[in-house]
Amino acid sequence: MNESEKDIAKLKAENDALKDRLTKLENQIDPPPRPRSNYAPHDYTQGFSMPASALKAMVNAVPESVIRGIVADSFKPNPVTGGAPQPQPQPVQRGSGGAKSIPVEPPPGINLMDQMMDAQDAQDRTELARKIAQARLAEEK
Repeated sequence: MNESEKDIAKLKAENDALKDRLTKLENQIDPPPRPRSNYAPHDYTQGFSMPASALKAMVNAVPESVIRGIVADSFKPNPVTGGAPQPQPQPVQRGSGGAKSIPVEPPPGINLMDQMMDAQDAQDRTELARKIAQARLAEEK
């Protein structure tokens, strides 16, 4: 085998490896469909039967008048499902949808704060006037 034939064989092997890798990656993205399951849930009631005597005892346990009453009730109009006319509810008084209007006013206690600030302002003005007077006296000397 010469050099070019070896290169071709090598390239074919690489090509086959890449094809296998591509197939594996495609199966990861879109796996082949799984076979349908043959699982059937178990029916625990399968083959159950009741002796005729037990069935007769159950039928005799409920009086016929009760059964007739149940059947008659099933044909009566049902107020829940709207079969019978229902009394009309009283209309509900509704507001405008907005919140109650609250008058704009200062918060409680603000008048006390205003009085305290006015008193402090008066003290500050008195102190400032005293300092200005002292400064003028110092300049005149």
